[in-house]
Amino acid sequence: MKRILAAFLLIIATSGAKAQTFLESVYLSVDKGMEAVYAKGDTIRVFAETDRERPAVLKLFLNGKPQSENEVLLKAGRTEVFRVASDEAVALMFQLADKENRKDSTRVGAIVAPEDFRPGFEEPADFREFWEEQLRPLREQKMMRAKLTPVKVPGEDADKYRCYDLEIMVPLPGVRPARGYLALPKKAKKHSLPIAIYAHSAGPLTASYTKSSIQRAVSLAKRGGGAIALDINAHGILNGQDDAYYEAMEIELNGYAYWPVTGHEKFYFRGMFLRLVSALDYLCCLKEWDGKRVLVTGGSQGGAQCAALAGLDPRVTMVVVDVPALWDTGAILKGRASRLERWGVDTYAKEILPYYDACNFLRYYKGDLVVNVGLIDDICPPANVWATFNVCPAKSKVIHPCAWKAHSGRYSIPDREARSRLRHQMDRYQSADIDSFLR
Repeated sequence: MKRILAAFLLIIATSGAKAQTFLESVYLSVDKGMEAVYAKGDTIRVFAETDRERPAVLKLFLNGKPQSENEVLLKAGRTEVFRVASDEAVALMFQLADKENRKDSTRVGAIVAPEDFRPGFEEPADFREFWEEQLRPLREQKMMRAKLTPVKVPGEDADKYRCYDLEIMVPLPGVRPARGYLALPKKAKKHSLPIAIYAHSAGPLTASYTKSSIQRAVSLAKRGGGAIALDINAHGILNGQDDAYYEAMEIELNGYAYWPVTGHEKFYFRGMFLRLVSALDYLCCLKEWDGKRVLVTGGSQGGAQCAALAGLDPRVTMVVVDVPALWDTGAILKGRASRLERWGVDTYAKEILPYYDACNFLRYYKGDLVVNVGLIDDICPPANVWATFNVCPAKSKVIHPCAWKAHSGRYSIPDREARSRLRHQMDRYQSADIDSFLR
């Protein structure tokens, strides 16, 4: 950091009421509010609002890495606790914790000159050649092997929509089939519908949000003016199985995201990305597709899949993602926090991960791009998301930051209703774009 001007302001008061948890009773904010985007040299002012005096510890993180730490004494009301300015691009996170219990904390984020961030990895010279070789078996197969099994659509939607358990064989050794639920309007005309694909985030395979869902597929098919909607499972596992099956798969795939990187074609996400291409190949053969519009959307791991498909297949015309993963995994090479540390910062990992990094896929995407980013997200750091966003030559692109947004939909605001409103507002940004695209 060339220049960081900071001043901790000690706040002194006289009351001695018993403290509640910080998340319940301390509202931490910055002077620019939710978006919290600053220019170089701007002063960022941080405020804490609480109803009683309490001793606290304020910690500063720069680009995901812990920096200074100072004690403060909060008083009732709204008070300035910190100010900082930077003359270069940096993501900042402020954590205010109970002095006696550091795990009891709240956070707020800000970002300076985000347009200046660039990825840690350069594009490998043979990046396109590598992926063309991976796609070759898909393109050369004479006939796609797909299985459609009708499933019941619940409630009143049964009269208007049809849904199928879809399985598509991927002609690659060791790669599971592409599996998910496919839904579309019953009375759709030929060449009338866009394609919409929902890609899943990571999580326990026993959880509902990691499984394909009939309801989710139908809900997506209802968006806008109707769509050919696919809720695709990230791992190619079976749909609609009992708990024992998903418990067994959870054991088999335990820690898959950080399995050792041992070869260009052995990285776990290769199969995940190629299943998406196979799925899109199938969907584009349906007579209902309008031949023009393809949307992919998802969060976290789903955002990684969206970027990969957008870069691998020019038929994708709209990408809408939330706190996307695998965006700038090489950020550590730029001095920022990075998930590369979890794979091990060895030469082998550095040589292979660029072939799977969203920054290199999105260098080839020229459609529309919408991104939600959390400024206190320490799983998919905001600087890394922005670095990837910056290198994408999209026809149009927009990024929506939120100062209190962490990963997985968590918001660091004490009032439950306020959290709900903020979550709804962030969701609405993306929902409006999805509905407009599908209309």
